[in-house]
Amino acid sequence: FNFENKVVLITGCNGQIGDSIVNLFIDLKSKVYGIDKSKKKSKKKFNFLKADITNQNKIKKIINTIISKEKKIDIFINNAGISIFTNFKKRTENELEKIFKTNVASVINIIKNYVIQYDKKKLKKGRIINIGSIYGFLSPDFKIYSKGDRFSPEIYGATKSSVIQLTKYYAVLLADRNINVNCISPGGILNTKLQSKNFINNYNKRVPKKRMGLPKDLLTSIIYLSSDYSDYTTGQNIIVDGGLSLKW
Repeated sequence: FNFENKVVLITGCNGQIGDSIVNLFIDLKSKVYGIDKSKKKSKKKFNFLKADITNQNKIKKIINTIISKEKKIDIFINNAGISIFTNFKKRTENELEKIFKTNVASVINIIKNYVIQYDKKKLKKGRIINIGSIYGFLSPDFKIYSKGDRFSPEIYGATKSSVIQLTKYYAVLLADRNINVNCISPGGILNTKLQSKNFINNYNKRVPKKRMGLPKDLLTSIIYLSSDYSDYTTGQNIIVDGGLSLKW
């Protein structure tokens, strides 16, 4: 589990999960690159790259620049994702397109541009980790929501289901290049600024572990899938949800 001088690229580096992953690899002495729309203050230094991941030309340039400078990208973590919380009966085409482009099309474009450079530079090994969701294979329990709560929408689950399937597809397609592609599907992550006490209490009752997840709960899976010990693990979706998906 030696990650010193490994080159790691993380999209959505400003979010709860993204920030936690960035700090993990900084602590492991990796060379960390993070992509997000805007820069925020960070206690730790890393290579921040301002970009909208739906801008294919910008992402292509970033990947080319990093590989030209570092001669590789060892670990690529597709973490960026968005949702929408309007009523499904009022869903607009613009909302659908925006979420699809961010959560699905960007993953396809990022992996495509990475593999183009990987082949061009004749690299030997790669790790791609996609961040999915339990709502990629489960419907939300609608009883836990109250008025004013951020209701998990149909399009979010549909896009995360796509991410899980893309993981399996690329795992097979890229196996002969020695690129492992895996997915981590978190359960609900605690955010007291955005979640009501009522929602948190209701959610906790649904989980065998009796609590919502924390970003740090995902880090062991990140380490494993990024390491040489996962050489024979590809196309898998590791579910980190405190057991929520095991019971009704």
